[in-house]
Amino acid sequence: MQCEWAFSWNAPRPAIASPFFEDALLSKGEVTSEHPHVKKYLTRLIERDLLHSQVLTPAQQEARRQCALQEKQAYEENRRSWHETAAGVESYLNEQPHFIKSYFQKKIIWLRKNRGIKHSNAFLLGTVKSALLRLNAVREKQGVKPYCELASYYQGVYRHLAEMNKRRIKSLANEIAARINEMFCIETENANGETDDLTKADLLLIYRNLAAEVYSLHIMPPAWSQLKPIPGQSDDELDLYPALPAISRMINTDWWERQLWRLRCDWREGQLRAANQVNKKAHPYLSYEAVSDWQEQRRRNAEFFKAHDLVDEAGNVVSLENMVYASISNPVIRRHELMARMQGIEFVAQERGDVGVFYTITCPSKYHANNHSGHANPKWNHSTPVQAQHYLRKVWANIGSKLDRDGLRIYGFRVVEPHHDSTPHWHLLLFMRPGERKAVTDIMRSYAIKEDRQELGKRTSARFTAKKLDPKKGSATAYVAKYISKNIDGYALDGERDKETGKPLKETAKFAMAWASRYRIRQYQAIGTPPVTVWRELRKLSNQLTSVLKISGEFKRGKALLSDPQMDAVTAAADVGCFASYIMKQGGVLIPRKDYVVHLAYQQNDEPDAYGEVVDKIFGIWSPHIGEDSRVCTRLTKWKIVSKKINSSSNNSESVGLSFGSLSFSGPAAPWSSSSSSSSVNNSPVVQNSNNNRREIDRHYDDLLVNEFHQNYPTMHFDEKVKRIYESAALNNIDMDDFLARSLLDGGNIIVNDERYCLSMFGYLQKETKQHRKSVKAIMNRLNDKLGNPINLNDIFHDPGGHYSAMAEEAERKYFDELRG
Repeated sequence: MQCEWAFSWNAPRPAIASPFFEDALLSKGEVTSEHPHVKKYLTRLIERDLLHSQVLTPAQQEARRQCALQEKQAYEENRRSWHETAAGVESYLNEQPHFIKSYFQKKIIWLRKNRGIKHSNAFLLGTVKSALLRLNAVREKQGVKPYCELASYYQGVYRHLAEMNKRRIKSLANEIAARINEMFCIETENANGETDDLTKADLLLIYRNLAAEVYSLHIMPPAWSQLKPIPGQSDDELDLYPALPAISRMINTDWWERQLWRLRCDWREGQLRAANQVNKKAHPYLSYEAVSDWQEQRRRNAEFFKAHDLVDEAGNVVSLENMVYASISNPVIRRHELMARMQGIEFVAQERGDVGVFYTITCPSKYHANNHSGHANPKWNHSTPVQAQHYLRKVWANIGSKLDRDGLRIYGFRVVEPHHDSTPHWHLLLFMRPGERKAVTDIMRSYAIKEDRQELGKRTSARFTAKKLDPKKGSATAYVAKYISKNIDGYALDGERDKETGKPLKETAKFAMAWASRYRIRQYQAIGTPPVTVWRELRKLSNQLTSVLKISGEFKRGKALLSDPQMDAVTAAADVGCFASYIMKQGGVLIPRKDYVVHLAYQQNDEPDAYGEVVDKIFGIWSPHIGEDSRVCTRLTKWKIVSKKINSSSNNSESVGLSFGSLSFSGPAAPWSSSSSSSSVNNSPVVQNSNNNRREIDRHYDDLLVNEFHQNYPTMHFDEKVKRIYESAALNNIDMDDFLARSLLDGGNIIVNDERYCLSMFGYLQKETKQHRKSVKAIMNRLNDKLGNPINLNDIFHDPGGHYSAMAEEAERKYFDELRG
């Protein structure tokens, strides 16, 4: 049957039309007509066009156009002149995202309540206006320019990148990855072949085209440093092995999600910094939101460590939490290692007769968002802390080049810490020959104050300071100990306050760690000394060999562990924890890295990663002066992270348990358990327990509800709710995937082993018993008899909220009909 369509574009396309469409029309015996609402809408559009073109005279049409033009001009004028009046500033502030405007709105409300309109207007035309102008300048730098296809398409979306949540970022990552994949397929087809048939020139061209699109979105393309055009070098000399793994990353959703989320966090922090929310008067080093996110991530990591174990190939199980906290991920161990390294460098300097100088290098004022007083800095060029760190690295590279040209050698330690406005500065504890101290200091000062020299005048201490260490006042390690402690865990700093912010150093220590994590800045770095990774591998090797010798009964204190005397001496120095001995046995300070006695040994991974790339991993240690025969493996065991097995032996009469979803609580003397994941439990009714046990259970249940309300489950992110479902499913031994989790969140249920599961009020899996459904049906039937309304129980179970709303509307309509008579 031939179907007539109102418009040609309404007809289904052959590629997507249903093969049963014609049969459906024949079975109905008639052509499907337009929907009444569609017909009404199209009629209204046609009548409006006719009204504009036929009913209105040309003069009337021109008047309407002029009116619209005047409204547009008035809107643009208001946008240009918003900063001229207090009302305009407040109106523009109210248009900002919540994370920007809420900080100022609280202050405005307080001023109007306690100081009057005059003070609030002064605040709007002063602080708020300055912050919004700075915010606009930062957003202008953050935006993308439409010089590539993707940048043109996502130019408007990127304006709101800092406002996006995790779910929106994930959606955007899917979109961009799909478009990059489409571009790759088109480029491959244009090259007349599959990826295996591409020539070297075609593959390089495709990679660079895709890399240009990625770079236009403020994302650094993977492997760009290896595959970028180099002046004076032919493309034939390039190794194209990284090209395909790089393209695999660019078309991968997970990779884009990580990159976009990092960019979103950086841009959001930059906007908060521009809005005067990162300084000594608001929140030092980092915004309150960023610190909260960092603490929440650490909490999640800790929960993950607690919930998982490490299993080797032999089936041995080790607690992941214990392994993590026994490594340098533990701030205490990290601080101990840094202090040991610093003291070792000091002992070497004393042995050589070198002198130490404590230097501080600070960025020019244009890199600082706020002055020392906490007020906005008018000289700020809207740069980020990462750009300020790049400036300091460039200055240090120039200093190193000049010292090398003049034959001056230095070694020591570098510490990076933030100012109150998040701008980094460097502290360096350097050792040198006594006769070279003045020359080294002059060179460092000249490069540190070179940029924007005119703003300093004769007072260069704002940019560069140098202080010679006095052994009578304290050791070199004592000088740097405070800077190490106050940027890790605040150890031994009770009662001390930061000079810049005035806050307790125990409190600002976590801010400094969050700052380094947010901007990915390396806080501590040794200069001119052997690498610490070799030191760690040697200590691990010594423990392994000692354990083997003790098991075999061949251990003897002082016995050589390695056949080569030099390698064994370095291993012994690392094993006793003397970093000074380790430095000297490795060859000393200020020697080329290739001349160290012991190096790290690498080998290729057994399997490629998710992007098809085979990467190198640490194998152990080796010595170049012996050769490949000296390779010793320090990583003998392959570990796999697995979820902890749930202890099913909950038949202990001395403990009371209450399971609510994936949460369990325990207390004294309860002979029953409601945990569905336990096999050997006593499912005695609650009424058989003593009153004391009952009160204990009620108390735990009340605590559970209070905790859940504090966590505010309805406002949790979608990803957090899905994570809770996965955790609850693991405790119930249920295989879960994203589709089932979404179905449960939408109000559905799943059936596992003839048991029906749904979500509780707080998002945990719970069994939906038949008795419960019978009770609900009985209640609904009684309600049906009382109201006289037909109730569809399937609709209620599928969408209780929507069904209840429909019932309420129907009841309200009947009520008003009765009133009207």
